[in-house]
Amino acid sequence: MKKLFESTVVGGIALRNRFIRSATFEYVYDNESETFADKLLPMYEKLASNGVAAIITGMVGVDENSRAGSVMVKGYAQSFVPEVSKLTAGVHSLGAKLIVQINHCGQKARTIDKGGCPLGPSAASDAQGNPIKSMSQEQIRSVVNSFAETAVRCQRAGADAVRIHAAHGYLLSEFLNPYFNKRTDAYGGSIEGRARIVFEVYDAVRKAVGKDYPVWIKINCKDLTEPSIAPQEFQWVCSELDKRGIDAIEVSGGAMVSQESASTPLIKKEENEGYFGREALKLGETTSASVISVCGYRTPQIIEEWLNKGNIEAISLCRPLISEPDLIARWEKGDMRKARCISCSKCFNPELKCIPFAKDA
Repeated sequence: MKKLFESTVVGGIALRNRFIRSATFEYVYDNESETFADKLLPMYEKLASNGVAAIITGMVGVDENSRAGSVMVKGYAQSFVPEVSKLTAGVHSLGAKLIVQINHCGQKARTIDKGGCPLGPSAASDAQGNPIKSMSQEQIRSVVNSFAETAVRCQRAGADAVRIHAAHGYLLSEFLNPYFNKRTDAYGGSIEGRARIVFEVYDAVRKAVGKDYPVWIKINCKDLTEPSIAPQEFQWVCSELDKRGIDAIEVSGGAMVSQESASTPLIKKEENEGYFGREALKLGETTSASVISVCGYRTPQIIEEWLNKGNIEAISLCRPLISEPDLIARWEKGDMRKARCISCSKCFNPELKCIPFAKDA
């Protein structure tokens, strides 16, 4: 029987327990100095000193057209390796591991470095009517190379793993999702075509970092759009990644094109916790990669139940750890009350703090 507080190996990394801080957009990047470690390190050290086994960073942009805004980290900046090295050293000193999430925001990118319009699988307009340009195959190849180059920088900085972001309606997720992808070339149509860029990114990253360095991925099991990636398509993509050697798969969902397609619903009842858990369990039946489940977990007893339903190896938490950075330590000490987080999502603000319980923080 799996226990919450037992050492385990997830995605090629030895962890002290089964709790991971899920990637969280942190709003701390200084676009002028291209630094972020001094602002991030206190947050990471607080999490690591309170029992979190691994921290997945917020999104790191792979090229100058990839970022969601000026506060998103540039993975291509000269300062990136020394900045991540500071984070790695601080987190490691407290017994936790660091995984860097690399991403291209696609349609959601704000191309502040060179101007122009955001890129996506197909030409479209965003909610404000701004144009989105369909990527050429040459641009696709460039992005694939940028993922690989950024992964190498993460490796050089001492990060324990790199995590490819293929969820939440960002570029790789957009290619997988027929709601966004209307292409008729080799990168569209069937799931084999729509997933091509994902496989090319993974293959390029793997070649760049070597066979022994852990490579993880976050991917949607549901896009919550119409149309959407189908359940069997999600399973097939993960199966193909497994054959290629992916080390861990975090199962998520949502495309963030509307309130209905957001991946952060309110969790008012315990039975609503782990709202992508069934898809994670099904994936665990067929993959040799470590399966990580994220979304809506609040109660330690329920988390342990999910872990023991099948081959889920770890649980990722985001909003609860914004509200209570010491949550994992509280549970480990025996205070098993559920997380106080009420899932209002008001914490997703530039200060990245819990609003309902601000006085108690």
